[in-house]
Amino acid sequence: MSQFYPKNLVVFIFLILALSCGTTLANADKSDSLSIVPFDPLEKYNRRIHALNKSADTLTLRPASQIYGTSVPQAIRLSASNFYGNLQEPKRFTNHVLQREFVKASNDLSRFVLNSSVGLLGLFDVASLINLFPEETNFDETFAYWDVPAGPYLEVPLFGPSSVRGSIGLLTDYSFNPLLFLSGQLSGLSFVTFEALNIVNERYEYSHIFDSLLYESSDSYSSIRLTYIQKDINIRSKNRNPDFELFDPSDF
Repeated sequence: MSQFYPKNLVVFIFLILALSCGTTLANADKSDSLSIVPFDPLEKYNRRIHALNKSADTLTLRPASQIYGTSVPQAIRLSASNFYGNLQEPKRFTNHVLQREFVKASNDLSRFVLNSSVGLLGLFDVASLINLFPEETNFDETFAYWDVPAGPYLEVPLFGPSSVRGSIGLLTDYSFNPLLFLSGQLSGLSFVTFEALNIVNERYEYSHIFDSLLYESSDSYSSIRLTYIQKDINIRSKNRNPDFELFDPSDF
């Protein structure tokens, strides 16, 4: 994974998280009111990365997603999406256990076993046919559940909007991908291939949302930051009201 996350970047992230804890806790009263107040001390850096990400989308990701979406048959795209989704079940299971949502964890395990066997390694989402639908979660939500502060807003190169906590959560999410447990070069190649396919597919499926935020707003950086902060508010609201799950339109 070092090719994606240089050691100095990881160290930088953990240092920022440590420095941000005091500020976040000091502003706990603002968090309690769920105010939308951006904590963005790295805005100058973030805007440069945002410009880089936007250029990458304009020149590469956006056209590639249109080619993929219009040239690859829907049935093949759906099977690839199902296969990728099945690879996420171990991550979902682990996070639901850590969030003490054991019914959802049982659902994750049942889906993984059923789709990996009857569904031919996840190419077909057989579990959904019997009303076992995927329950999305990740380590960012788990860290929030255990009151780990989000830290500053952070725009990650090639990955987009996040926070310090979210960036660490993303690293941890990837470590639970079953493809990484394969031996030899097949592990890294398979991982990169299906991650890339998923990114391209999501860019196509949700093109109207991405295009609206990136190209139809007067300040795309502020629009995307606000969307991400709203998502974090929904996560905190979910933790305070565990029996009521909010619908999050930004949860692609």
